[in-house]
Amino acid sequence: MPIGKSHRAYWVIAGIILLVTGIWLGHEPIASIGSPESLEARRTKLASQLSAVLEAEDRLVQDSLALRKPLPGSLSIPDIISSPTGRDGIPPASRLSSAVDDPITDMSTWRPIPASPNSTTRALDLDSSSAVPSNAAITRAALQFDLAYLLMPQPQLESPKTTVPKSTIEAPIERWVNINIRSGDSLSKIFQRLGLDPRIAVTIARRGNAQILNRLRTGPYLQMLVRGQQLLALRYQPDLLSILSVEREGQRYRASTIKRKFDVTERTLTGVIRSSLFQSGMKNGVSRDLLYNLSSIFQWQIDFSKDLRPGDRYTLIYEERSLDGRKFGSGPILAAEFVVRGKAYRAIRQVSRNGTSHYFTPDGESLEGLFLRSPMRMARITSRFSKRRYHPVLKKWRAHKGVDYGGSTGDPVMATADGLVTFIGRKHQYGKVITLQHGQKYITLYAHLSRFAKNIRSGSTVTQGQVIGYVGTTGLSTGPHLHYEFRVNGVHRNPLTVKLPRSFAIDRALRPEFMKTADFWSAHLDQLARR
Repeated sequence: MPIGKSHRAYWVIAGIILLVTGIWLGHEPIASIGSPESLEARRTKLASQLSAVLEAEDRLVQDSLALRKPLPGSLSIPDIISSPTGRDGIPPASRLSSAVDDPITDMSTWRPIPASPNSTTRALDLDSSSAVPSNAAITRAALQFDLAYLLMPQPQLESPKTTVPKSTIEAPIERWVNINIRSGDSLSKIFQRLGLDPRIAVTIARRGNAQILNRLRTGPYLQMLVRGQQLLALRYQPDLLSILSVEREGQRYRASTIKRKFDVTERTLTGVIRSSLFQSGMKNGVSRDLLYNLSSIFQWQIDFSKDLRPGDRYTLIYEERSLDGRKFGSGPILAAEFVVRGKAYRAIRQVSRNGTSHYFTPDGESLEGLFLRSPMRMARITSRFSKRRYHPVLKKWRAHKGVDYGGSTGDPVMATADGLVTFIGRKHQYGKVITLQHGQKYITLYAHLSRFAKNIRSGSTVTQGQVIGYVGTTGLSTGPHLHYEFRVNGVHRNPLTVKLPRSFAIDRALRPEFMKTADFWSAHLDQLARR
């Protein structure tokens, strides 16, 4: 076969092999980026495929060159593959390495040709005057370069980073957080639970007008306005009518106290006694506090333990307090009337210049006597004053020089007037007893107590209405009750009937103003009585 024809046949066969190899590799699943195989496995598989292609190409070249002798100085393909060193003394491994490092320099006899748009193989522009063996060596080197390129470490493909525009990033939302303060909580602990800096809590609580934050009361009394992990404002309610407000101003916090006031509404109420003031009032929906205030006003004129009868009635005008639409009990009684066995008792409230309040008759006489008629509120009389009474314990007749008020163990006992404690302790049949001296003329005694009130000792002074002890059954007693005695110049008197001294009348300077107020409320009470 002529050399020119064998030359062309060789390159035709080589081109076909390269084209088929490129198409095959392009469709091989291992060449896909999405292949689950590892990079090392892909390299190994591609290397074995190219080695097989090279061996097939060598066989074709050998068959085509078997008919002619190699030209002097040329390098045969089998020598490159099988020889430990080529004719130029360069091992194939070194030749492969140099191809990887600088393929263009090592293969100066060829230059790349731009491939057609649809071609996936590399084309070579060969010099037609070149010897066939040299072109075979170039083809072999080109294939070795492809193999070396495939075996080179490839850069890892990374998924493109998504850049979120600043305009789409949401800013932290401001929100109020309602906090139910638990036992043992401190402001620092609450800050830590919310992810806030506890040092800010310490800084705020050190301020003079915010030190109340160091003594938090349990309950839902704390609110915080936060933005992310930043405190903007704080609201704390230490009591019903006060709110501590803390607000951020720049890098500092300002604290202030907000004072609130009750909404006051005037109310009227009338009732009829069926059994007792307490039971009748509760059935009519009157609060316990309001009933206590009513009995306190008339306690010098009426003994609620013995004087009331079914059919007696009461009328009162008072203030009702509310806050944010919620009722918070009743305020002071402005005017009241009690009709007991047909006799009317009226009380008009007067507030002095120093803010204290007292009750007077419509004529300006004080309702406050120097002594209370009873040392207990709403107690029942179980035994009256008598010169001859059969003693339930001693089983004999003897004088009963006081009044017994029945009650439960622990019921409070009040001092009926301002006085000095002359004796406190145990005394024979009295059990636990307290004796009070009221000036030079009057003495009161309280016996059968279960215990004494705190800070009550011999030599101490007490005020009218102050709790001095509690009902018990000590001494000669068949059950819990209070034995109360009243002595005038050392002589026992009936506490229920003894004439008690009055205290004071309204100040003359305030009398004209008071009389106008008394006329107004008296007319109002008359209208309520006619209903």
